[in-house]
Amino acid sequence: MITIHPHEADTGSAPPSSLLRIGKGVAIYYEGDPARRWYEVVSGIVRTCRYHVDGHRQLTGFFYPGDFFGVEDSNYKETAEAVTHAVIRRHGHEATGQDEKGRHKGEDTEAALRRALSSAQQCIFLLGHRTAAERVAAFLLAASVRLGATRGVPLPMSRNDIADHLGLTIHTVSRTISDLVRRRLIALEGPQRFRIVDEAGLSDLAGEDPSLSPGQSFDELTIGNQGEPRAFA
Repeated sequence: MITIHPHEADTGSAPPSSLLRIGKGVAIYYEGDPARRWYEVVSGIVRTCRYHVDGHRQLTGFFYPGDFFGVEDSNYKETAEAVTHAVIRRHGHEATGQDEKGRHKGEDTEAALRRALSSAQQCIFLLGHRTAAERVAAFLLAASVRLGATRGVPLPMSRNDIADHLGLTIHTVSRTISDLVRRRLIALEGPQRFRIVDEAGLSDLAGEDPSLSPGQSFDELTIGNQGEPRAFA
């Protein structure tokens, strides 16, 4: 496994298909860089974001183990950064042949495109909610699904990250989470972890169909429990 330092993941210093260890906060690639590779999260969490000329940051997505990101046709439209210490698999754009596990590379590319589309749809779904309570509820449900837990769900991203992702202020995110606790929809288990107390009530607030499993509303592929990411501050 190769350890990558800032902005080295896409410079060609590693083989086209290899495992890379990324430090917390390290940029994997920057907006505008040539899109030579795409990536798969093996462990940890990655975020993508755009920085506007006025310094405002728009956080466009979080990527969990099993997710793909960086699937672009020419240049990266966003910057990708590690939220936690992460391990990612780097893929080349070659679409023929087989990988070391005997899988056809074209199948990997197709899976990457499906997951990239799913992530985009989830982001649209979250931002389609009108109120802060709806957005935060939908985000917490999505996190529980992607991390495979309803009890002791870790939130490794900062509240600033959550705010930038949902188009809210940090104050609004904190106030909304406190309100969900007061309404006994969730309970906090420290600053880095929460559990869902009333899944039906939280789903109703988020506009989810309670008759469906949470995973069906965000993605047909359910991600298993991937451990305990760190740092929610």
